[in-house]
Amino acid sequence: MIKSLVTKILRTSQLGSYFGKYREIVGAVALFLLLDLAVLILNFYISFQISSDTESISLAGRQQVLTQQMEEELLVALDEMTQGVRKHPSLIGLRKTVTLFDDTLTAFDKGGVVPGGDGLPVLLKAAPTLENRALLVEAKTLWLPLKDALDPLMLDNSYSMAALDNALRSVRESSAQLLLLMNRLTTQMTNTALAEANRLRLVQAMGILLALLNFIFILFKFIARLRVTDHKVEIAQKETTDILGTVKEGLFLFDADFRFGTQYSASLAGIFGVEITPGSDFRELLRQIIHPDVFALTMDYITLLFGDRVKESLVIELNPLTAIEVTVSRPDGSSVRSFLTFQFNRVLRARKVSHLLVTVSDVTDQVVLERELAAERKKSKGEISVLLDLLKIDAPTLNQFLDATEKTLLEINDQLRSVQGNEHDLRFLIARVFRQIHTVKGDAAVLGLRPFEDLAHRFEILLVRLREKGTVTGSDLIAMPLPLDELFDRVAVVRDLSNRLADYHDTSVPKAGRASLTDDLKQLAQRIAADHGKEVQVAADLKPLESLPAASQLEIKTVIVQLLRNAIVHGIESAAERVVQEKSPVGSIYIALKLDKEGGGYELHLRDDGRGLIPYRIKEALIESGRYTAAQLEDFEDKQIIMRIFDPGFSTVQQADRDAGHGVGMDIVKQKILQLGARLRIQTRENCYTQFIVRFAV
Repeated sequence: MIKSLVTKILRTSQLGSYFGKYREIVGAVALFLLLDLAVLILNFYISFQISSDTESISLAGRQQVLTQQMEEELLVALDEMTQGVRKHPSLIGLRKTVTLFDDTLTAFDKGGVVPGGDGLPVLLKAAPTLENRALLVEAKTLWLPLKDALDPLMLDNSYSMAALDNALRSVRESSAQLLLLMNRLTTQMTNTALAEANRLRLVQAMGILLALLNFIFILFKFIARLRVTDHKVEIAQKETTDILGTVKEGLFLFDADFRFGTQYSASLAGIFGVEITPGSDFRELLRQIIHPDVFALTMDYITLLFGDRVKESLVIELNPLTAIEVTVSRPDGSSVRSFLTFQFNRVLRARKVSHLLVTVSDVTDQVVLERELAAERKKSKGEISVLLDLLKIDAPTLNQFLDATEKTLLEINDQLRSVQGNEHDLRFLIARVFRQIHTVKGDAAVLGLRPFEDLAHRFEILLVRLREKGTVTGSDLIAMPLPLDELFDRVAVVRDLSNRLADYHDTSVPKAGRASLTDDLKQLAQRIAADHGKEVQVAADLKPLESLPAASQLEIKTVIVQLLRNAIVHGIESAAERVVQEKSPVGSIYIALKLDKEGGGYELHLRDDGRGLIPYRIKEALIESGRYTAAQLEDFEDKQIIMRIFDPGFSTVQQADRDAGHGVGMDIVKQKILQLGARLRIQTRENCYTQFIVRFAV
C-alpha cells in the first residue's frame, strides 16, 4: 500500500513537472479550444437569429401580397353578386386572407404563431426595433378601420351589396398606404437580417483571427521549445560523442538478436581491428577473434544474462571473456594478438532485459606486465639456479667457458661491423654466426648453464628467420645486436658471480664432487631425452681427452655434444617404437676417444642403437625442403645422400626446438672436423645403429 502511494505521488509530481514544463503550450491550446467553442456558440446563436429573421422577412413580404389579394378578391366578389351567383367562392378566400393578414400583423406586434409559407406553424417574435414598432403602429392604425369595414363580409349570408361596396372602397383607400408600410417593414427586417449576417461574419473573422494568432503563438512557443530541446539534445549528443570519441574502452549495446546499436565508442574499431556497422551481428565478430570453445561458452553466458530469472550479480563470475587472448587483424593485412576483457551489464525497459551494455578493455599491458613480473620472478629463480650451477663448476672450467664464449661473441660483433652489403656476404655471415651461437649453446648445455642455453636458443630463432627470408639486406641485421648484448651481459654477470665466489673459496683446490665431462654428457643426454619423450643411457670413455691441447679439447667437446644431440633426437626411437622392433625401451649411446696406434693420432667414436641413417627418408626430406628436385637426386648414391645431413640449414625434424631442427648442428660438426684436419667415417644400418668415427692428429 505504501509502495502504491509513493508511486502515485511520484506520478503526480511527474505530471506536475511535465505540466509546468509545457504550461505555456498547454495554456495556448486550451485558449484555442475555448475560442473555437465561443465562436461555435456565437455562430449557432446568430445563425438561429438569421433563420428567424428570414422567416420574418418572408412573412412581411407575404403581407404585401395579402394587401393586394384582398382588393382582388373583393372585386371578384362584387362581380359575382352583380351576376346573381348565389354562392361567392371569392369571399371564402377573402376571409382567409383577412384572417391571415390580421394574425400575422398581430404576431409582428406582440409575437405569436402563424402559418408559414408552407402551411406549417412559424413562431414570430415581437418586432425587435423601434423603427419596426413605429411602422406596425401606423399599419394597425390603417388596418383596424379597414378590418371593421371587412367584418360584415366575414360571416356567411350576412353581407349586402352596400357592405361589399363599403369594404371595397375602404380597401382602395388604405391598400396603397398599407402596402407601402408592409414594404417598409420588409425592408427594415431585411436590413436587420443583413446586420445579423454582418455581425456573424465579423464574429467569424474575429474568431478566425484570434485562432490564427493563438495558433501562431502556439507554433512560436513550440518552435522555441523545440529549438531549446534540440539544443539540449545537440549538447547531449556532442557530450556523448566526445565521451565515446575519447574513452579508451570499447562501449556498445546489442539486443537479444545480437545486433549492434547505433552508438558506440570510436576506440572499438581499433580494439577489434574492423569497422563496426550499426545492426551488424556481434556473434560474427566474436567468431573471428576467439576460439570456438570460448565462443560457445560466451553464447551460453549471454543467454543467461538475457534471461529474467537469473540475477546479474550471481553469474558475473561465469564470464568467459576475461583477459581472453584474441587475434585482431590490421588494415595492412597483419594480425596482432592482444588480451581483452568484456564486461556485460543489463539494460532494462519495463523490467525486461532489452539490451546488454558491453565494456571492452584492452588489458594487454596488464597481462604483459603480469607475465613480465612472472618472468622476473623466474629470472630471479634462474639467477639462484645459476649461482647453484656455478657452485658445481670448478673455476678453471667456468672461466674457460666464459673466455671462449666472450671470444666468440666479440668475433660475431666484429663480423657484424665489417660485413659488406651484398646478399652473399650477409648469408655467409648468418650461417657462420649460427654455427658459433650453436656451439655456445652446446657448451652451455654440457656445463648445465641453462640461462646461456636459453639465450643462445632465442638468438638461433632470430637467425632462422633471417636464413629463411627471401632476400636479406643490411637492415635485417639490426635486430642481431640485442640478443648479442644479452649474452654479453650474461657473461659479465656470471663472471662477477664467479669472482665473488672466488673471494670465499681457495680456487687452487678443486671443488669436491666436481662432475666430469662424462657426467655432464650423461646429464645433458637425460635432459634432451626427457624433452623428446625418450629414454636413453650413455656410456663414455674420454680419458685421452685430457692429454689434448686446450684448443683441441674444445673442438672435440663441441663435436661430441652435436653428435650426441643428433643421436638422441634423430637416431634413438621412442620407447613404444623400440618395443615394436623388439629392442630395449631404453636407447643406448656409446662415446669413446681412443688412441690410433696405427696412425699415431686419435679416434672419436659415437654410436647409437637407433633407427639408423635411412637414405630414402633423407632423400624425401631433401626434396620436401626444396633444396633438391627428385631428378637432381636420382643419380646420387646412398653415401652421397647421407652426406647431405651436413648441409647448412637442413634437418629432417618438422618442428624445431632448442635441441634440433635448425639444421646447424651437423654443419658445426663438419666445420670442426675441417678445423681439426680430421677424417669422418659413417657406419649405419637401418633400425640397428649409426656410428660416427672421427680420426684426427694433434
